[in-house]
Amino acid sequence: MLNCTRCKKQKPATSEFFPPHNKKRNGFDSWCRECRSSYRSEINRGAFRSVISDEHLKEIKKSTLECVICGSSEPLVVDHDHASGKIRGLLCNHCNRGLGHFRDDPQLLEFARQYLLASADDPEWVAYKESA
Repeated sequence: MLNCTRCKKQKPATSEFFPPHNKKRNGFDSWCRECRSSYRSEINRGAFRSVISDEHLKEIKKSTLECVICGSSEPLVVDHDHASGKIRGLLCNHCNRGLGHFRDDPQLLEFARQYLLASADDPEWVAYKESA
């Protein structure tokens, strides 16, 4: 038996009641499945509780049906400016992580764009080189 550290209820130590967790000695999460699934609100506001209201985020989610960058309709996540904490909008996980990997730096993204164009012998790259 395991105690869920969130709801404080004792439940059988099986994968039916506790999700697996590879960093725990017993192999199970410290929260039961029920608590883990209810942890995030229906809008997945999480770390942005102090930055945006539920109503504002619900409004953004209603008006944004696809990733602002790539147009994907896969589940969207909240994108924010790491310097100011300001919410920018909703992106797919791939685009959100991509911005994070480029440290939200437009210049790095432009260099990456030029790199991709150059390596593909893209006509846009050829025109860029000729104009420089």
